[in-house]
Amino acid sequence: MTNAETGAVNLGVGQATQNLPEAASALQGPLNFFQTLLSGNRGAVMEALSPSIASLTSEYDTGRKTEEQFAPRGGGRAATLATQPTTEAGQIAGLVNSAQQTGAAGVSEIAQLLGQLGLGELGIGTSTAASTFNQEETAKENEQQQGAQAGQAIGSLIALLAA
Repeated sequence: MTNAETGAVNLGVGQATQNLPEAASALQGPLNFFQTLLSGNRGAVMEALSPSIASLTSEYDTGRKTEEQFAPRGGGRAATLATQPTTEAGQIAGLVNSAQQTGAAGVSEIAQLLGQLGLGELGIGTSTAASTFNQEETAKENEQQQGAQAGQAIGSLIALLAA
């Protein structure tokens, strides 16, 4: 292997050695989030989704306060205020369900990315090994050709001396 080839291989392996762990580490946070959504632990799921749930709850609280302050008293107001908690709970359940579906897709995508990183590492190792093997084979063939040429030259010299 020439110095340039060795340098190129070392550069590629060095970059991969640095970048691959960083990439895997960067994927760990999203993977943990998606796994939390899929865990089935209601408390952990609600905590992970708390910013979205807080926003949704705030919207319903504003609506409830507006209804209580400005809507005329009577059956319509009472019916709206009575159904609001059920509607809010339904929207939160929908949010959780949607997040879990997104989580399943997210885990799958991250697993594919980690698989691709692993295949990349494998490819670098295989490519380096194949290159080294091919170069060793070429060097052996060159040595055999040089030996054959030297043998022919010696044979020709002996034939000249014997004549």
